[in-house]
Amino acid sequence: MNTYKILQRIALYSLLLFIGGIFGNSLQAQENCQLSVSGTVVHSQQQPFPGAVVFIVELKQGTTTDEKGRYYIDHVCPGTYTVICQYVGHHTDSTYIQITKSQGNLNFHLNEMEETLETVVVQGTHQENATLLPQQSLQGKDLERIQGIALGEMVKTLPGLNSIQTGPSISKPVIHGLHSNRVLILNNGIRQEGQQWGSEHAPEIDPFVAKRITIIKGASSVRYGADAIGGVILVEPDPLPQTNKISGEINLHAFSNNRQGTVSGLMEGGLKKINGLGWRVQGTYKKAGTSRTPDYYLTNSQFEEANISAATGYKTAKYGFDVFFSHFSTKIGIFTGSHIGNQTDLENAINADRPLVSSKFSYSIGRPYQDISHNLAKVNAFYISPALGKFSLLFGYQYNFRQEYDAPSVRSTNIRFRLYTYTYELLWEHKPILPNTTGTIGVSTVYQGNNVGGNVYLIPNFNNQGIGGFIIEKWAKNQWQAEAGIRYDYRHLDVYRRKQGSQSVISPGYTYTSFSGTLGTTYQPHQNLSINLNFSSAWRPPTAAELYSAGVHHGAAAYEKGDSALSIEQSYHTTVSLNWKPTDKLSADIGVYSNYMPGYIYLKPDSVPIVTIRGAFPAYTYTQTNALFKGLDATLKYQFLPYLSWQGKLAMVRALNRTTDEYLPWIPTDRIENTIRYEKTKWKKLTNVYVAISVLNVSKQRRVPPTYTTTTTEGGATRTIYVGDFAPPPVGYMLLSADMGFAWPVGKYVADIGVSGHNLANVRYRDYLNRFRYFSDEIGRNIIIRLKFSF
Repeated sequence: MNTYKILQRIALYSLLLFIGGIFGNSLQAQENCQLSVSGTVVHSQQQPFPGAVVFIVELKQGTTTDEKGRYYIDHVCPGTYTVICQYVGHHTDSTYIQITKSQGNLNFHLNEMEETLETVVVQGTHQENATLLPQQSLQGKDLERIQGIALGEMVKTLPGLNSIQTGPSISKPVIHGLHSNRVLILNNGIRQEGQQWGSEHAPEIDPFVAKRITIIKGASSVRYGADAIGGVILVEPDPLPQTNKISGEINLHAFSNNRQGTVSGLMEGGLKKINGLGWRVQGTYKKAGTSRTPDYYLTNSQFEEANISAATGYKTAKYGFDVFFSHFSTKIGIFTGSHIGNQTDLENAINADRPLVSSKFSYSIGRPYQDISHNLAKVNAFYISPALGKFSLLFGYQYNFRQEYDAPSVRSTNIRFRLYTYTYELLWEHKPILPNTTGTIGVSTVYQGNNVGGNVYLIPNFNNQGIGGFIIEKWAKNQWQAEAGIRYDYRHLDVYRRKQGSQSVISPGYTYTSFSGTLGTTYQPHQNLSINLNFSSAWRPPTAAELYSAGVHHGAAAYEKGDSALSIEQSYHTTVSLNWKPTDKLSADIGVYSNYMPGYIYLKPDSVPIVTIRGAFPAYTYTQTNALFKGLDATLKYQFLPYLSWQGKLAMVRALNRTTDEYLPWIPTDRIENTIRYEKTKWKKLTNVYVAISVLNVSKQRRVPPTYTTTTTEGGATRTIYVGDFAPPPVGYMLLSADMGFAWPVGKYVADIGVSGHNLANVRYRDYLNRFRYFSDEIGRNIIIRLKFSF
């Protein structure tokens, strides 16, 4: 029996178990590090204390109490911990607790201060979001195991998340079929602003900065502003340390496929003489050679990346500030086989089984390539008023410099983009106005200036400015929570472009205004079951690229055309989710959603390539229609034995063009992933030992727009043209992966060692969401070795 049939059998048996779990009795999965600490907090009158902070110092993990004074902290490993409970204006209570194989229960009693005292500053992971929308997080060991790959690839490990790729080196996140300008990324609290209109413009973020990545699924424009139609990705570092002890970590990663090496280091601490002052410095360097499919090398797929960041801050119980700066730079080779000289060669390349060009392994990056740098600076300050609540002021500055170089030729050209972004945000987290309520009122502004240079035109220069204000109120009582919010945004875009056939500059201006809203509720009849329902509306204005693109986009190897008549894109999003944890064995997390989008803007394939002096390229036009997205995310976990578990993930998206009653292009296909995991807390001298085997099954995308012929008349001549994609979707595929690791004590320190293998069967396949699927296969087998040394 060949390898492919073995993989088919594994996937079939796992799928049957997955389906059986859906219709069976749901039980909760427990891993060795899935213990919890819970309890209640009361005040001096022995009444429940809502809103108190409970925090585990060693894990840097905490939560707040609900309206009944209850708290619950999960994902706790066996051990002895310091647990702190505090609230502004009350004495801090702290104690020790030893967690073994059972759950820990710990109650606190807070007494009000008679005068202002110095309060312990608790360091925890601040949840930037406070929403009832479905969300998932990557943190701790789950994050460390995938931290060496790109952000777009990291989020693919979560159901409902995918990535759109441009070759093996460029990927960007996709949430429920939406990406680019519809997915907002908050980098350490700042809206990440680059040339994100391009599907091959990956986020300029170093994943090693993050200690927690949270994905909010669904329209989130009320809190985060226009553009957050698909969702939000929060990239959050740990809070700055407050002790004078210096600590840090070194990460080393090696990749077999492209012989990539990665080194990342972090060091942090405080100052003994200034209590509350912390600092951190961090840096990463990556260098990768030519990627390889199972049969050939992908010419000029190398990349190099160097990043650095630094932060400092001062914090007390009443006020504080922090400053953050990061510099990201990368040089990425673009697969040479995607740049074709003429239409005949382009058609031959699309129809061929392998690229028309080939090469050997190299670290040298040639043309075409991208050269990108991104600077981000942030200043954040807060003040807590006992009478009014918490006030926060945030300022951000970003400078994005992108250069794209054409393939070598007599008329070799390049294009440069310079984008300056200034953002301001003022938040007021007010005291409860009514019983059982909390709320936030905020105002934010953004100003952008974009300058385009070089020898080729793609998008015009522009200035973009906007201001928005919002209010979000939450209510919680007994088993119910509710949230309602509204936001108003104003956007103005000035475009500066040359009049066709003339040197004169015309500057059309566009003004857009609209409201966003959200209304949601969660019902939790008991601790093991919660049901969530959310309605939200959002919108975004068309970008300058969507309005006025007209030229070869070298990074995407495509000719893109804009439409100046495009209008606002809107979203009406409904989500229903269920989290069921009735017993010790099985857990289920299921969500369904519907997203109706009037004015949905997308790149429509034109089929007939565009031939320019720089070659022949697939052509796309920005088009607007009414669209409906709907889908399902599901995760099931089953614990066979205390050390052996299974997890199944399912993601399905359907996207329909309601105007033409056809399917939309570039939508993720159905994905099913099954993982068997063995884990032991301790084995001899090793700790956190685990071995996991995964099988990913991705189906063929059969729901695509039809391809057909029609006629057009130009200059009195009638000719036949083709409408639709340039090539049919690739067949489905199945991939086998494995992961193992352990922690090894080295004196007073710990070394975490891991090995991962992807596409272990070296399957030849192409992914529908890779824009270079017309020209080449995906990469083959890839073994990754990880070493983390903490001190």
